[in-house]
Amino acid sequence: MLRHFCFFTICALMFFVIDSEQFSEAGCADINRCCGGKSSSCNYEYGGHGSRYTRTCYCDEFCQKSGDCCSDYEEFCLNRAQDCIMTYWSHWSHCTARCGRGTRERRRQIHIQPSGGGKPCGSRRQRKACYHTDRRCRNSEIAQLLPANLNRKRNEPDKWERPSVMKKIAARKKSYCIHYRITYVAWYCRYASPYHVLKPGSEVCAECHDTAMNKEGHCQGATVGMVSRWRAMLGRSCYGSWESIGEVEENCTCGETQGKDFIFV
Repeated sequence: MLRHFCFFTICALMFFVIDSEQFSEAGCADINRCCGGKSSSCNYEYGGHGSRYTRTCYCDEFCQKSGDCCSDYEEFCLNRAQDCIMTYWSHWSHCTARCGRGTRERRRQIHIQPSGGGKPCGSRRQRKACYHTDRRCRNSEIAQLLPANLNRKRNEPDKWERPSVMKKIAARKKSYCIHYRITYVAWYCRYASPYHVLKPGSEVCAECHDTAMNKEGHCQGATVGMVSRWRAMLGRSCYGSWESIGEVEENCTCGETQGKDFIFV
């Protein structure tokens, strides 16, 4: 009995040693590979190929979540991970549109590619909207004008202090003014008060108020640096053209002089 017991004990120890050797795990260093993200092809098989004792461990980033990393993943992969390194952004390009809306863009390049599960590269190109005009542009917008004294109705306070109205008042954009010199007036404007006083050479002020602005804070026809057109929106039909004098004046009002101060609609 003792002899048989010793025999079985020795056999069990031999099987344990063989089994331990069979299941000894190497991994990422053996395949010399580490992958970013989730990659089922980034694996190492150990424990006897093709046998029922075969095991698989992984050398991709996802193995940290799934818990099936090879034993040397942290030592081999994380210590040799290389994050993506990119160059600085270039300057913004010129606006693609010579007149009106266009786009600008800037670029950067990949200096060092990521490896070993390092951080991936970001965007290589960025775009943003732009608006460009110069004296060569033919302006298609027509400024629609009202006498400046009508602006008072736009700014009347809400005596009931309704929340919805008060919220709109608080969110109002600041107005701006542009001074113009009249270059042309239709002949029948002489019968359209208060525009009848306008003559070529007259200087006027036009205010772009919050209620007339679009989402970009621009009033239709409020142009600078070019001859543009305007049209009366009160009384008889009247139209003409003008050119800006100087630059835009931020956060200002034009006054209420008849025939001299106007607001954009």
